[in-house]
Amino acid sequence: MTESDRAAGGDARDRGASDLDDAIASVEREFGSLFVKLRTRMRAQALEVDPQLPPFGYIMLGALARSGPMHAGALAEELYADKSLVSRQASQLEQLGLLRREQDPVDRRATYFAATDEARRRLEAIANRNRAEMRSGLADWDVSDLHLFAQLMHRLNEL
Repeated sequence: MTESDRAAGGDARDRGASDLDDAIASVEREFGSLFVKLRTRMRAQALEVDPQLPPFGYIMLGALARSGPMHAGALAEELYADKSLVSRQASQLEQLGLLRREQDPVDRRATYFAATDEARRRLEAIANRNRAEMRSGLADWDVSDLHLFAQLMHRLNEL
């Protein structure tokens, strides 16, 4: 093997690494754009639920609506948040009439947080609109592309 043959092989590897770096940078840019859009949308949806509702409160209500009543510690764990933040936010949500505290029937000293019926109604209206927008936006995609996209998103969520 000549020097130029070795150099050509090295160039191919360098191009391969460069292509990989470019592809990863593209994914990072798209995630950055998606993150900004999601954050903006979440802020708007929180305000739609209640003008005084911060985005984290919206996230908490969504978790409670999906999972049902939860202890503060379990909710904090699910949201990767500090328990004191969850407790402070719960007090604000309670004042807004979006959260209620329920006594734990097993341990009467403990309480659960639960989304109120009104909070669930408001969240469901937003979720229905989101599903309709998603369906409309993806209606012209091939079904096989949607399945592939879902599989790739799942792989990404496994990282």
